Order: sequence, then C-alpha cells, then structure tokens
Amino acid sequence: MKIVSNLLEQIEGIQIYYIIGLLIFVTLFVVIFIRTMRKPNKEMDEIKKSILIENGSEELIEPNN
Repeated sequence: MKIVSNLLEQIEGIQIYYIIGLLIFVTLFVVIFIRTMRKPNKEMDEIKKSILIENGSEELIEPNN
C-alpha cells in the first residue's frame, strides 16, 4: 500500500480528484436525505406495509410474539 500512496503523492494535481469525489458524495447524500424527508407520510406507510406483504398478496404477515 505504501507503493501506491508514494506513487499518488508524486502525481501533480491528484488532490482535485479527492475533492471532486467528496463533493459528489456529500451532494448525493444531501439530495437523498432531502427527498426522503419530503416524502408524504402516507407513501412512507405504504412502503412500510409492503415489506410485510407476502408474495404480492394483500395479507399482512403478523410477527410472532
């Protein structure tokens, strides 16, 4: 791993790729967070219920207590 880090340190302007990658990650994270928070509660409830529906039927799977 030391060989790779030494090689990358010698390349001029390589830091810009780290900055661009970090900006893309942060931007994507913020967009997904905002879209999730803006979803209506009704739609979120449908998503939660769809996880409990077995094989496309409308029967909900009841958890065993």
